Amino acid sequence: MNAFMRKATQILLGATLIYTGTLHLTSSRQEFQAQVPPWAPFTPDFIVLASGVVEIALGLALIFLQGRKAVGIATAAFFIAIFPGNISQFVNGIDAFGLNDDRARAIRLLFQPLLVLWALWSTTAMPKETFKRFWNYLKETIRENKLATVIGILIGGVATRFLEDGNLLVTTVLTGMSTVGTLAFVLGIKKVWQKNKRQTK
Repeated sequence: MNAFMRKATQILLGATLIYTGTLHLTSSRQEFQAQVPPWAPFTPDFIVLASGVVEIALGLALIFLQGRKAVGIATAAFFIAIFPGNISQFVNGIDAFGLNDDRARAIRLLFQPLLVLWALWSTTAMPKETFKRFWNYLKETIRENKLATVIGILIGGVATRFLEDGNLLVTTVLTGMSTVGTLAFVLGIKKVWQKNKRQTK
């Protein structure tokens, strides 16, 4: 039963990607350009067309190819790669696809991690006990970086005041984003410092 559910959701994800990829190339081509971050290295139209082709290719691979894990990892990586577009739409308050307020754009942000998990779970690319290991790692990281966590929360809280719709959901999403970003920055600095320290010994 579990294998059947995984395969069924894998095919469903593939069909969804083919559908959305087709929209990138046809009727929603203009609207998808609203999600392209302003700092993107290529033109919005090129990125929309390219991502549409990739989505169709991944969708076909999910349905027809045998290498499930490799396709799942590639699909998850794609969802992560396009996530900045969703963040840009949220931060810049861009209206598209009916996401016309901060609440709607915040809800859309929450779906992207679920898509990543969907791709990994349905293709059996997710190792066992992934959630448990991640949760333990997250708790340990926060415990060892309390100041960075507090700073991230404060940044999110302050930034929310500049949004048009600073409700609880928007505040939670923005605070989570700023906290993760602050922790990632601090961990990166620590890693560089430790590397330099080892090299000087």
